[in-house]
Parts: sequence; C-alpha cells; structure tokens
Amino acid sequence: MIRRTIDTHLLHVLNDWGKIVLLSGPRQVGKTTLARDLQAHIGQGTYFNWDVVTDQKRLVADPDFFEKADRDPARPSLVVLDEIHKYARWKNWLKGAWDGHHDEFRFLVTGSGRLDLFRKGADSLMGRAVGVPLSPLTVGEVAGTLPSWDAFKAGLDHVPAESSENQDAYRALLRFGGFPEPFVRAEEAFHNVWHQERKTMLIRQDIRDATRIREVSLLEVLSHLVPPRVGSPLSVNSLREDVGVAFETVRDWLLVLEQFYYLFRVTPWSKSVARSLKKEAKVYLYDWVEVPGDGPRFENLVAMHLLKAVTTWRALGAGDVELHYVRDKEKREVDFVLTEGGQPVCLVECKSGDETPSPALRYFQGTLGVPTAVQLVNKPGICRKSREEGRSLWVVSADRWLAMLP
Repeated sequence: MIRRTIDTHLLHVLNDWGKIVLLSGPRQVGKTTLARDLQAHIGQGTYFNWDVVTDQKRLVADPDFFEKADRDPARPSLVVLDEIHKYARWKNWLKGAWDGHHDEFRFLVTGSGRLDLFRKGADSLMGRAVGVPLSPLTVGEVAGTLPSWDAFKAGLDHVPAESSENQDAYRALLRFGGFPEPFVRAEEAFHNVWHQERKTMLIRQDIRDATRIREVSLLEVLSHLVPPRVGSPLSVNSLREDVGVAFETVRDWLLVLEQFYYLFRVTPWSKSVARSLKKEAKVYLYDWVEVPGDGPRFENLVAMHLLKAVTTWRALGAGDVELHYVRDKEKREVDFVLTEGGQPVCLVECKSGDETPSPALRYFQGTLGVPTAVQLVNKPGICRKSREEGRSLWVVSADRWLAMLP
C-alpha cells in the first residue's frame, strides 16, 4: 500500500487545529482508504457511510449515534463520514455534532466535487472546517516526499539524483495513471475496464444525481470531445457546434465536469487580470491516460503534477501560489508558469524528446525575468543546466524533476 503524504497534515488539522476536515477529490482517488488509515492511526473511531441504509437509520434515529460506540473517553475518537453530503441536512447536523462534541471527537468528511459545492452555500461551516484536496498519485508521492513551497523554491537550483525507483514510478504513472488501484495492479486489461466503469459512474450517477442535467447522453458526448483538445486553448464555441447545444450550456457543463474532478483548467497568466480573463483557458484531465497521443498525454501528466503541488502547498498554508500558462500575441507560448503573489517564479515547458531549449522558454524567461526555467523531456538520462544573467535554465528528464514536487 502506498502511503499518502498528506496524512501528516490531516492529523495536524484534526488534532492540533481541532477542525473538521473536508477531504475532497476525484472518484476512486483513495479518500475512503486514507480516512480509514487515519482512523487506525488515531486508534479508535466510528465509520459512517450514507450509502448504507442501516447507517442512514442510525443517524436519523439518533443524531449523536457516534457517542455510543465503544471507546476510551480519555483519548480522541475519529468519526469518518463518507458520502454524508447526500443527506439534505448534513451541514446543520455536522455543525451541531462538532459544536457539542469537538473536545472528545474529531470529524473527517469525504466526498467528491459536490462536497465543494455545498461548502459554498449560505449555511457554511466557516470557522469549523478546513478543506483538503486529495489528488492522484505523483512521482514525488510514490517516493514519499512532501516538500513545502519554500523548500521547493530553495531547491530550484538543484535536481534530485537519478533514481531507478523514480524512473519506474514515472513509467507506471504515464502508462496506468495516478489512481491507486490501477497503478498498483499495473495491468492493462484491468485499467481499461476500471477506466470505463469510473467514467460511466461519474457521469451517469454522481453528476446526474447531483445536478438537474437531463441530457446526460450529450454531457457524455462532451466528455469524449475534451481529451483530444487537451493542451490547447479550449474554444467553447467549437464544442457548442460539435455537441449541438447552446454556448451557455457547454460552458455550464464544463464547469460541472470541473467540479466533479473530471477535468481542470489552467488559465493564462498576464500582468493585467482583465486581459487574462479574455484569453481561453487550457484544459487537462485528472486521468491523463485517457488523452490520445504521447505528447499531449505527457503534458497532461506534468500539468497534474503541478496542479497537485499547487493545491497541496495552498492546503499547507503556502499562500498565493498559482498555476498558469503564458502566451503572447505572436503565439509564443510556455506550457506552465508557477506564480507567487502574481509574479512568475518558475517556467515549465514539456517536450517529448527535444533537448534543445525552446525559443519561447528562453524569450519569456528573459522578458519576464523569471529566475528558473525548466524544459522537461520525456526520456531518461538528461540533465543539463545553463545560466545567463543570474537565471537558470534546465533541460532535464521528467522523472527527475517531477520528484521534487509533492
């Protein structure tokens, strides 16, 4: 079993901050498994699943049912609430449970994108709960690393040593994706079946049950049209024509697919917020194996590693760290830029096999004054560094550099 490196932070939030943890992420990313592991670490607790009818009856009949479980009152007990967001009054109940029992109990809620949607409602858990994302596995997590944002910035002038373990993890991730079960099994037939079932359940169960979308079959068509467009600015107008629905409908459906962790957007960086809002975002998938073509799939894997790093650093309290891409009117483009406080810190370009630094990467590093630029190459054994005017430019194998990320 692979240890999820965010577990130490979750225990810190539960025990030291005394907050409810709202653990959200894609379907089958390992939320329930992680919650059970934390429960075992704490040593006692209650597991509740709204999808189990007997658990539903317990809560309705006795809102303080968790207090009746066998436990040592001198030690904290972890109450894991799985799928509780399907209960219409879950937030009111959870607020009451936490207000009355947070000295003796810790509360951890797991859920999909719908959990994030409910958090934004008027009846919020502000002051009581902390949201923590759980993303697919990455090279760094398989290696057991969880660098802080400050540690990552401080280490940008160095690259980890070549490692056969990291190379193996990288190859397996590229082939089978970052979801724990197919990654661990590493079996092509299993992954194919697992992938189809997961996508069907996501759209025809999770999204259908949580939204008022009636044309689920057309939403499914939209989900098939997105993977070939990964890595390019996404035109909603083009998708509207292909699906045969209104512009606003496609726009809203893309937002739903994002909220339920099927896809994510990377927006353009600009010194002017107004200008950046007018440019089209690029989209990527949480399961990059679905992306056709070696180049786009490689870029998607890197995008997911960077998104996970940014969301993890923010959950750890790093502050205003964001992920964007950069493109100008001459269509020069660099795939990704990490920013802090709106200022570029690191440029990242993806190349399947080209070891010559991208002209656009050089241009934007010089024009924007970015201290570090990295060109990731999808093959092992590459690590070169050059310096110009105090700035570093790396050309390095993806398996080595990605190991620096959480």
